[in-house]
Amino acid sequence: MRDRVLDEQIEYYRARAQEYAASISSTVEMFEPGRAMLLQLGKFDQILELACGTGFWTETLLRMGSQVTAVDAAPEMLNITKARLGEERIKYQQADLFQWEPKGEYDLVFFANWLSHVPPFALDDFLDKVRRAIHPGGYLAIVDQHAPSNTDKEVAKEYIYATRPLENGRQFTIVKAFYKLDDLQKKLERLGFEVTVSKFADVFFFLAGKRAK
Repeated sequence: MRDRVLDEQIEYYRARAQEYAASISSTVEMFEPGRAMLLQLGKFDQILELACGTGFWTETLLRMGSQVTAVDAAPEMLNITKARLGEERIKYQQADLFQWEPKGEYDLVFFANWLSHVPPFALDDFLDKVRRAIHPGGYLAIVDQHAPSNTDKEVAKEYIYATRPLENGRQFTIVKAFYKLDDLQKKLERLGFEVTVSKFADVFFFLAGKRAK
């Protein structure tokens, strides 16, 4: 059964698109170590970015790839990215990632600040879909939180959920799960990835995995 919170989570990010664009631009310095590690992976032909949001990381991926496919469930997010970065070398796709199925294989699949929005009951299925989207010998890269920030602790709610407000006071319940890095690494190794993990900025991690040929 689909968790109703997953629908509310999409509704939240659709409603928050403009606020999100402003908030993430204020975190550039914090994410610099993650961006540097991502760039160190090198150059790729085809890159897939899941949950691209307003294009903060898409901009970096354009420096790494010949073409980027940017996927997000919120058309408002995609519109902001398109307005910022245009359509040259970027393909846009609107899709609920819990319903999404890969239609091809890519040299690099990347997502930032998304894994923590995947509930535990959906994690194995999602990671398997990611594996199928990567060429043998291709790469996976993830940026996310391994632990809650002080702000996360303030809005935590019932196990894996959190309450997130908009500036107008409207509130939404979303998934916010923090996975143990050892457990995540083992899951990916069972899926055939060679994995390295680095922590940065107190609560964030950068994970890179190479799929076996």
